[in-house]
Amino acid sequence: METIGLIAAMTSESGALLRYIKGWKRAKFGTFRGIRFQLMDRDCFLVTSGMGLTRAADAARALLAETNPRLLVSFGIAGAVNADLEIGDVIIAGKICLLENGLPGKFQPLAILSDAAWGAAARSLQADGTRLLPGTAVTTRGSQVILKQSDEMPNPILEMETAGIAQVAAEAGIPLVSIRSISDGPRSPIPLDLEAVMDENYNFRIGRLIAEVFRHPDITLRSREMMQNSRKAADHAAKALVAVLGFQSPIIT
Repeated sequence: METIGLIAAMTSESGALLRYIKGWKRAKFGTFRGIRFQLMDRDCFLVTSGMGLTRAADAARALLAETNPRLLVSFGIAGAVNADLEIGDVIIAGKICLLENGLPGKFQPLAILSDAAWGAAARSLQADGTRLLPGTAVTTRGSQVILKQSDEMPNPILEMETAGIAQVAAEAGIPLVSIRSISDGPRSPIPLDLEAVMDENYNFRIGRLIAEVFRHPDITLRSREMMQNSRKAADHAAKALVAVLGFQSPIIT
């Protein structure tokens, strides 16, 4: 049976997908928690990696150590770089790069959805008035600032995992799709400086987090809005993913 590997960073992203899936079972991929389910006569394996480049790459390797997927999908939420994207918009990235010191590195192409899969994903979002758009995934180490953009970066979005997954996928010769929905951006920014409150392993530094809250009491209120936006974005990414997986050949090969 054909297999597809799915990777999300957070349980909120995985959970959003599982609300649309029936008959799933818990699984384990090395040290990572996972889920197994069938959709359209395929075995689908979902692993929740945790935040960050290294964890995402390790999760992808753990998944490939126990399965043989013909396609990998990185999905979940992301931040908009520019103000023209709305909360909940879904971006299918055509390329990925790693952000270092505020500057984007070398671009790596990602798999392209077939016209049929794109159309199905777009229709799945219409009831919510949500757009499906092509874009560029920019993996960061927590930074929310791109110092230099170019015409090579349509609809750039910030996330923290896909470049790690892309490296593993390239090594294994497996196509990778990126499906991300906008949870924050210039008009609805993350209320925290992630680089300041996270360590090198993408764990929150509790002391610094508390200090930030004391310095900026409005963080609590703004965090509620961020959580609402994140739930909306995770749901939209899941809807688009399920629609894409409804096709036997979701990508152009």
